[in-house]
Amino acid sequence: MITTLTDNAKAALLIMLGMTLLSSNDAIMKLSSETLGIGQMLFIRGLIAVAIFSLVLRINGKPIIADVVISKWIVVRALCECGGTICFITGLSLLPIATASTLVWTSPIFLTIAAALILRERVTPARWWAVLVGFTGVVLVTNPGSADFSLAMLLPLATALFICFRDMVTRKIDPSHHSLYVTWTTLVAVTAAGLLISFLDWRPIAVSQIVWLGASGALMSSAFFFQISAVRRGELSFIAPFAYAGIPVAVFYGIVVWGELPGTAAIFGIVLVILAGLYTLSHPTSGSVKKNTANSCIQR
Repeated sequence: MITTLTDNAKAALLIMLGMTLLSSNDAIMKLSSETLGIGQMLFIRGLIAVAIFSLVLRINGKPIIADVVISKWIVVRALCECGGTICFITGLSLLPIATASTLVWTSPIFLTIAAALILRERVTPARWWAVLVGFTGVVLVTNPGSADFSLAMLLPLATALFICFRDMVTRKIDPSHHSLYVTWTTLVAVTAAGLLISFLDWRPIAVSQIVWLGASGALMSSAFFFQISAVRRGELSFIAPFAYAGIPVAVFYGIVVWGELPGTAAIFGIVLVILAGLYTLSHPTSGSVKKNTANSCIQR
């Protein structure tokens, strides 16, 4: 039990760090979408991210291309990431960053349910209540019944479903396959998808925009690695609420960059989702939770 709790705690910290970096990446991509095409941004950012991860592989003494990159579950995971990324970046370009990001954070709701129903992980009442409280907070933040509701909000919700499927698939990946290769394959797939879409809307680009997309690629690469490591280390039902850590970061960027001030209900909602995650961390399951055997073999 001590080992399980230690792994879960580490996974929670990894997922929170990854989500913070991902929200920072989102802010850059939203700014870039004001002057660049969606596919164009994904392609340029992806090239830089792939270069970064290729360098990391070489530094770690590993070949850039290995047989594991074409294994079934790694490829399926990459395809899920492609679908989710395209939906989210498109939605991000049409919605306030706080709204788009908050809707994506509904993925832990789907993930917890899937972990209980499909993976048969034991989800305690405390965790279910934490998830429900977090969902209530999400509703307050987005205020879907208001006049500001847009069909574009369906795009980040679709992303949330893709994320759920992606993380479920991640648990099926052979534990002997290094997370660096999982991330590298994902980046290559998203970059290729961006290239195909870019032919539909390629626009002139300045050197400064390339630099910003490079920063975005570095943030995204780091976030991917932390996220993969977290999902493969801890229980999905435990770490799911901690993905909410990205919400206040997104709201912060919305205030500072775009002047999007959240209302009282939104602030209350943010507090709820943060408390939900903290409550789950401080109230672990009282029963014995069986951990996925693949996770126990992971040492990275």
